[in-house]
Amino acid sequence: MSEKFFDDVHADLTKMAERLASADAAERRVAVLDLAESADQGAEPLLVGALEDRDAGVRREAAKALAQFDGRPAAEALARTLLDDDASVADAAACSLTEMKSPEAAKPLLALVAHDRAGVRGAAWRGLRNLRVEASLKPALKALADPDARVRREAVGVLAYLKNVATLTALTGAADDENFEVRRAAISALAFASSGQALDPIAKGLSDVHWQVREAAAILAGKIKAAGAAPWLVGALFDEAWQVSGKAALALGEIKAREAIHALGGLLSHPASNLRKDAVTALGEIGHADALPYLEQATMDADPDVRKIASWSIHRILSARAK
Repeated sequence: MSEKFFDDVHADLTKMAERLASADAAERRVAVLDLAESADQGAEPLLVGALEDRDAGVRREAAKALAQFDGRPAAEALARTLLDDDASVADAAACSLTEMKSPEAAKPLLALVAHDRAGVRGAAWRGLRNLRVEASLKPALKALADPDARVRREAVGVLAYLKNVATLTALTGAADDENFEVRRAAISALAFASSGQALDPIAKGLSDVHWQVREAAAILAGKIKAAGAAPWLVGALFDEAWQVSGKAALALGEIKAREAIHALGGLLSHPASNLRKDAVTALGEIGHADALPYLEQATMDADPDVRKIASWSIHRILSARAK
């Protein structure tokens, strides 16, 4: 790039810095927005400085803008901003921290995971999730006993991203947490477990009082192909929440549970077209000739997607038999 280009950029940043010193808060906010649009590395220290502005709107926009700068300086500034007296500013900082990818951002966040304020602790863990640094493992395990459910849920998220087999026992324990969102997160976090290791949490999850936990358990069973969960998944086909039934159907398809064919066929008269589609998809994945009568029935379904999947599944089964 030409020397003139860099001179122009420097001149623009100088003008924006002057506008950041304006007595008019609206002018300072516009300057922050312009700095964000410039996407120039030289804008970072100016935005960090704007986090100290006396106007909450300026601080909030600066916190949002720093999401595009990955590394220690931005992370340290945003971590400090989690303590801002204005909740909207702290929330903006927390959101920007989730965009960080550099391991350098971990240190200032780890310094806050034991903070007195639960909101700060939770935001620090949320920011640490994508960083996947081993230094967060032991503190995250400890945070599973945090008195605040939001913090426990975010700590589970960190452990889920680390995928360390040493955390399986702790995550299995978290699947029994008193808070349903923690239970759901813990069950989802077990996606790196073997089917045998996750059977107990899947069984308990499928009988949970909250449908979101039951749904997470059904998704996990399909993701890790937990064939041993087939009997519980067949029972879940008749869950009061069609979302759970649909995920159970898809899981049965993933594990190719022939024993579920009749039950899946019974879902083809369900009023929810999404559930009928999941049932037909599962029948096609199981791929056994016993599913053909149900699939032929589904070729006359009112939903074109159901008809299309059914026709494709019939072709797939017949082609396999012809070989």
